Amino acid sequence: MAVTHIVLFQFKSGVPSEVISDMCAEVIALKDNCINPSTQKPYIKSFRGGQDHSPEGFQNGMTHAFVAVFETLQDRDYYVSKDPVHLALGKKLGEVVEKVQVIDFTSDQE
Repeated sequence: MAVTHIVLFQFKSGVPSEVISDMCAEVIALKDNCINPSTQKPYIKSFRGGQDHSPEGFQNGMTHAFVAVFETLQDRDYYVSKDPVHLALGKKLGEVVEKVQVIDFTSDQE
């Protein structure tokens, strides 16, 4: 059962665009940098995201979206609460992000 983890960011006003670009690149790099402690291999099935460009107008200030897919709830739980690379990046992001929203869901379909 795949677990989809969706994260939306609103960066703080005045954060330079190059800092935002660097942070987004670090977020995407989590796919390769987050390592399962048992297998010593990356465990995020897929990871993508970027800057919003929806014409619908329902962003509520959110400017960037990222979607990670995990094989299991256990992988997602490790990522969220224990993965040192993810947790360290979360602290860095906390300095430049105004607002965060997170939604997870499970699906048997791809």
